[in-house]
Amino acid sequence: MSLTLRADARRNLDRLLAAAAECFAEHGVDASIDEIAKRAGIGHATVFRRFPTKEALLTAVVLERIRELAAAAEAALADPDAGQAFDGFFRAAAEVYARNRALVERFDSCIETEEVAALEVAVGRLVWRAQRAGALRRDITALDVMELVPAASRHPDVILDGLRARPS
Repeated sequence: MSLTLRADARRNLDRLLAAAAECFAEHGVDASIDEIAKRAGIGHATVFRRFPTKEALLTAVVLERIRELAAAAEAALADPDAGQAFDGFFRAAAEVYARNRALVERFDSCIETEEVAALEVAVGRLVWRAQRAGALRRDITALDVMELVPAASRHPDVILDGLRARPS
């Protein structure tokens, strides 16, 4: 059996995941498979051939958002200003949460995945750099940051102000 999808199957999968991401972001776990299939321009059965349950589709979408957050954290490490890199990533992550109900509702169900582990490592590197540069409090961990991001989707400046290092 081939692991590579035919071109049309790949397009269908890409459309399905994009439509599912939109629907889950808008409606959270209450998004319907019928609406997802309709937006993707595919049949209901096509969804279930690829993902046996709605939960499996939701998990695939949430894990993709987590991979994107990890990539954003890694990209932020290229910024020579460690404080600016942290702030930029934090604001971007908060914006992702603000636009995505499913991520807020389902992040905890993915906590034991390699995707979340990779995100934690990347955020940990950002935190460590910002702490070394004197831009971030020393008592903050990557897990603290990841737990604060959802609240920051509503109040990023307040949260960031609380995370900044204070002059001695």
